[in-house]
Amino acid sequence: MKNIYKTKGNKLKKVLIYFFTVLTGVIFYSCREEVVNPNTPGVTSVGAYVLSEGGFSSGSSKLSFYNLLSNTFTENIFNPTNIGLFPDGLILSSNQLYLTEQGNFNAEGKIHNLDTSGTVIQSHAAGINPYSVAAVNEKIYITNGPTNSVTVLNRSDLSPVTTITVGLYPQEILALGTKVFVCNTSVFGGGTDSTVSVIDAATDQVVATIFVRKKPSSLAISRDGQLLVGCPGDASTGIIYKINPLSYVKVDSFFISNGFALGFDKDIAVNTDNDDVYFISYLNNIVKLNLSTKLHSVFIPNSNTAVDFFYGYNYDPRNQKHYIANAKDFVSNGSVLLYDGNGNNLNTFATGIIPRRIVVKF
Repeated sequence: MKNIYKTKGNKLKKVLIYFFTVLTGVIFYSCREEVVNPNTPGVTSVGAYVLSEGGFSSGSSKLSFYNLLSNTFTENIFNPTNIGLFPDGLILSSNQLYLTEQGNFNAEGKIHNLDTSGTVIQSHAAGINPYSVAAVNEKIYITNGPTNSVTVLNRSDLSPVTTITVGLYPQEILALGTKVFVCNTSVFGGGTDSTVSVIDAATDQVVATIFVRKKPSSLAISRDGQLLVGCPGDASTGIIYKINPLSYVKVDSFFISNGFALGFDKDIAVNTDNDDVYFISYLNNIVKLNLSTKLHSVFIPNSNTAVDFFYGYNYDPRNQKHYIANAKDFVSNGSVLLYDGNGNNLNTFATGIIPRRIVVKF
């Protein structure tokens, strides 16, 4: 539920209700440590996981899976229990899934370790409203927005290792090599940050702070192994920085007209076959940017912005498939839209409420 009060038009009212319901503690939430089916092997099919944030009650969130080989979509694979409140973090690492739940506002969250079929291996209380998650070696890193920190966990049992202070309201996080990069953003109604914190996974210390434009909202790794940071700032023209992950020096900048503006943009995805990258734009389209020519254009337009809201996105370069999470009105069930490599719509599948995170499985 990252800064979802920033959505536009009639969706803003719905999301504000969503935020303040959590803020006032209408929903109650509990975290406990669990170990379930530790030897479940999981599945080997290729496709994509789709994580839906859900509504106001525990159990309304869903983890879905699209099987590319059979062209089938399973709306909920999470078992044997239900996902709790406001899950937002999801990664696939070492053939296992790690999923975070934020829980009630400014309260303890939870992390689940699952096999690839969606069966819970173990769960543990973790962080304060943990949002995004990354994995390096034998450790897991999660961002805690309200406490301006990153929690470090042991991968083996999800027990806490340490807590690292970073910038203001950290959200997106990405591991690259032995470093962990953290986007520091802004507090609802409060201060604003313009930095990316760099954590050394060997020492769990912040070793650098990269200054970018306001509210960095997306992280990715370019085809040549550089760090991409998307920033909205306050202007109508946003920017994507290309940064050397070893020296932390900005090596290039890409200005996006009507893109990365006012904090709506997110989810940079990289085409590993060429220099194209894609992302959700402020105008709620999927935009393609070529890092060599610096030209950008709408690749997949949102033809009905009054009804559809692109809230999550990812690209599978190996199978040339684009996945878009459509949150619609943020109240009813959403959908995931499947497109081919040329931007042609192939299929649409119903998801849970507010689909957000998409993780590709090769």
